Amino acid sequence: MRLNIGCGGKRIEGYTGVDAVERPGADIVAKADAIPLPDGSVNEIMAIHLFEHFYRWECDGVLDEWHRLLRPGGRLIMEMPDLMKTCKNVVDGIMKGGKEPDQLTLWSLYGDPRQRDVFMSHHWAWTPTSIKAILKEHGFIKVAEEPTIYHPAGREHRDMRIVCERA
Repeated sequence: MRLNIGCGGKRIEGYTGVDAVERPGADIVAKADAIPLPDGSVNEIMAIHLFEHFYRWECDGVLDEWHRLLRPGGRLIMEMPDLMKTCKNVVDGIMKGGKEPDQLTLWSLYGDPRQRDVFMSHHWAWTPTSIKAILKEHGFIKVAEEPTIYHPAGREHRDMRIVCERA
């Protein structure tokens, strides 16, 4: 089994969609820290632009749940805004004549306001160093950064992709 947690309206072939509320892509409606599946029953978890939507104090419980769900050697794939790239975008914009931060920068920090959906708000920001550290604290190994695949507009200038395994 492969899960796409925080799937929203997107269905990805080969993945079971999980979302906190009823959405077109959700096969399972459950919070990310309480998914009703057996221990070790999942081969892969994908969380694309999801982890920044949790308050920092929620992240430990979410990672514990994902660790519980994954079989040993199971993969966790995460993509999210990279705070360091975001800060660079803000500084570069200011240094280039006081240009206001653009959508890629502001949405990286706060989320997409167009949908007027509280689930689309961002509550924490991560750097490659900080996300790798918390993953290791929660029993994930082989934590590595890879080129992003999703959200083409932010691929080079905003986002990061972290892939790891459950020990």
